[in-house]
Amino acid sequence: MKKLKPFLPSTIAVLAAVILSVFLIEDTIVILSCMAVALVGIAVAAVRYIHAKRSRLRVLGVTLAPVVIFVAIAWSHLPVRVVFRILRPRFEQAASQIEAGTPPATPFWIGPFKIKMAGRRGESGTPYLASNEESSEINGFVRHPDGHGFNLWSCITLDDAWSYIAED
Repeated sequence: MKKLKPFLPSTIAVLAAVILSVFLIEDTIVILSCMAVALVGIAVAAVRYIHAKRSRLRVLGVTLAPVVIFVAIAWSHLPVRVVFRILRPRFEQAASQIEAGTPPATPFWIGPFKIKMAGRRGESGTPYLASNEESSEINGFVRHPDGHGFNLWSCITLDDAWSYIAED
């Protein structure tokens, strides 16, 4: 157990980044949070490297590994993509209901995502599942790969048909 102790802070930090990515899905928040934690990780790595008595490279590697993972999470949005892939049939079902003219009653949950508003976007008819309640600024899932018909602040392309968008 003593050999695993150096990995505990890194493991907790990586889990926190994954949870942040899935539950606070806004692209800017994920990137800024991961960068802040990465800066702290680099500072901790430097201090641990300076004060290490043995195996400085091991201490540096164990401490900097989470920094690399944070950057990967911010760049790829892998946790959100994985959760979306698992739950995609439920998203498709909700979008089909919207297209049929009988949107699901809101609010409802699709896995960790609370859907507060569901509908179609104006002229384009693009179905959306929003995690907010402001129809002028949709934040949520849209069944169009590039957020067609929306005033985008950020867009995470999840697959060939779905994106997570935030409007400004």
